[in-house]
Amino acid sequence: MIEQNRRDEVEGLNLRQYVEKYKPHIEKSLREHLPLAPLKIETKFNEAIEYALFSGGKRLRPILTLLGAELVDGKAEIILPSAVAVEFIHTSSLIFDDLPCMDNANERRGKTSLHEKYGEGLAILVALGFLNASYGLVFVNHSNLPERAMQTHAEIIECVGASGMVGGQSVDLALAKGASSNDFSIDSYNFESVRNLKTSALMRLALRVGAILAGANRLELEHLSRFAELLGNAYQLSDDLIDLEEDGEIFSGNKTFATNQGHDAVRIKLGNLIAEAKGVLVDNFPSNDARNCLTQLTDYLAERKT
Repeated sequence: MIEQNRRDEVEGLNLRQYVEKYKPHIEKSLREHLPLAPLKIETKFNEAIEYALFSGGKRLRPILTLLGAELVDGKAEIILPSAVAVEFIHTSSLIFDDLPCMDNANERRGKTSLHEKYGEGLAILVALGFLNASYGLVFVNHSNLPERAMQTHAEIIECVGASGMVGGQSVDLALAKGASSNDFSIDSYNFESVRNLKTSALMRLALRVGAILAGANRLELEHLSRFAELLGNAYQLSDDLIDLEEDGEIFSGNKTFATNQGHDAVRIKLGNLIAEAKGVLVDNFPSNDARNCLTQLTDYLAERKT
């Protein structure tokens, strides 16, 4: 099991090794906690659940949950159900994001989007099924620590709500209808943070869920929130840069920092975000495998091509 693997290690893990080690356990735990309908009422709901969840995702956010716990000396195996909760929330956000009334996306990760394959109504029900299942999972393995579990439950509510995913989706809708940074009455840098609200909220949730359940103190959580905001902004800016490099002419219709400032300026800003994010980790957390992996993850954002 995971604990045995930990004992067998003689040297620290890098990010690739960490993902290889824990991703099979995440996949197993995802299946153990699937929000399946009873067979007597099941239509294609369970089939759609499988299709949405096992579509080739990198499992970045549950990995972040485990790393958030281990960063403050927690144990990954105890946090696995809560990491599943984070992935359920992420999956629900993707389903909602693709709907005809939102981004109207026909594909997700190179596959037909859920609403295109199973219909809009069933897609909404599946997204709600994932979201509803997530709330109780933070109590698994933590019924003896109700204060931590309740605090984590509150984190989920905040992430999903108006200051997180719902608010971020409303920003996306406004931008799709032609809104610009000027409509938000804030400077361009803060506008990017607002535009990245969903991404940063999920990053913050992933890291803080693991850390809270592992007993992180207030200052550690504040530092993790700052790191998550920087990581979320860097992740979105990296996405924008990829889109700009792949097809700048098409992408130019979506006004972002990348299209307004150009490739070189984006590279500089991305480098600054990554340097600041790594500084938050190094200055405020002890050296361990988790900090090493999170530092490598920030570098990966600067180098990724897809």
